[in-house]
Amino acid sequence: MKVEVKEFRLKLYPKDFSKVRHFYEQDLGLAVANQWDRGENDRGVMFQVGATILELLSPNGEYREIVGADVSWKVADVSELWSQWSGKPNVVFDLRDNDWGDSSFCIADPEGFQITFFSKRTHEDLA
Repeated sequence: MKVEVKEFRLKLYPKDFSKVRHFYEQDLGLAVANQWDRGENDRGVMFQVGATILELLSPNGEYREIVGADVSWKVADVSELWSQWSGKPNVVFDLRDNDWGDSSFCIADPEGFQITFFSKRTHEDLA
């Protein structure tokens, strides 16, 4: 059997929905694709992240801690993005060149979920 995926959604259930939403919407500037608020335990927002949807959902009494997972997002110019994040308290690791041909840095959202940003290096960068 072959599974044909039409859309990928990553769902997070933050303890502090408003704080985490602010981070993704304001600090990262992600575009809101959809949102709803039917009360404290029925809120959600969907952010467009490339070809993926990042969905934040109110925990509805069932907080689910993220363990053993993180994400990596390819960006146009990781050095330019790094200039905006350098020195901020939620940086996990600074901009670095990796042996496998990209440059990357990592931040954590307000609840510790890690996001690595990377860009491929050019042949001139690798020389």
